[in-house]
Amino acid sequence: MFTTFKRALGNTFKQIRRSGWLAWASVMVMTLAFFITTIFLFLAFLSNLFLQSIENQSHIYVFFNAGTAESEIKAMNDELLAMPEVYHIEYTDEQGAISEFKEVQEKKDPQLAQNIRNNVLPPSLGIRLHTIEDADKIIEILSLAKESNENIYDVRFSKESIDMIKTLFYWLRLAGGIIVGLLLVVIFFFTLLTVEFRTFSRSEEIGIMQLVGGSLWFIRSPFIFEGAFYGAVGAFISSSIIFIIYFVFFVINRDSAAVNFVISMLGSLNWPKLEALHYIGLFLSTLLAGALVGSFNSIVAIKKYIS
Repeated sequence: MFTTFKRALGNTFKQIRRSGWLAWASVMVMTLAFFITTIFLFLAFLSNLFLQSIENQSHIYVFFNAGTAESEIKAMNDELLAMPEVYHIEYTDEQGAISEFKEVQEKKDPQLAQNIRNNVLPPSLGIRLHTIEDADKIIEILSLAKESNENIYDVRFSKESIDMIKTLFYWLRLAGGIIVGLLLVVIFFFTLLTVEFRTFSRSEEIGIMQLVGGSLWFIRSPFIFEGAFYGAVGAFISSSIIFIIYFVFFVINRDSAAVNFVISMLGSLNWPKLEALHYIGLFLSTLLAGALVGSFNSIVAIKKYIS
């Protein structure tokens, strides 16, 4: 078995050396395919983070009567935070509410901002959810709590805004999934055409090996390994290009105005915390994906020439 595998690898590297410009063309096609795929997947991930940032904003507010003990508000805060649907809660006390009101009114009506009295605005809890789909459930819970808790002054939310966000997010995510899916299909057939052309150029060689009694494994394996090699090399080059672009823009030019603008705009998003091992694992996964795509394309292409 080991000898057969070794011979298959030997034949693979012979084919690669004999391919000449076809080998370079295959590598470039795989590099371009993985580069485009990576960019579009990143844009899809970034778009999802933007949607999450909107989704996680405070859409439900609980207002308490002025003078409500802070311990009562904190108890309800802790009770809500224990719910899996709740992402974050922003507590605004009476002084904080007045400060926010004055800050807004100073731009619109400075006289009103100066005449506002203390202790006239109620404390509140601004509730953020993991997903807007859970809004109806939390609103129902808070509405029931208002009936039994005399400290709650009001529960406010915008039914129209919540429904609009639900509908918008549904269609945006559906459209994004369809676009990414179509892109992956197009790239698959794009790379398949390259493998098909490479296999067609050796159709005569495949026929001779069949005539002399070569086994299916003996005939197929060099093409499969060759496709895996091109896919892995293409994935390696595309990943290296992306890393170089990242290094140049976000390390070498870290202090440029454009980079600072991008960081300030994207820094507030809920980025996953990645360690060095995660990046290494992601890089190795990309290489493995390249090898699998290349080998699968080769399997599909060579079936036509083996009867």
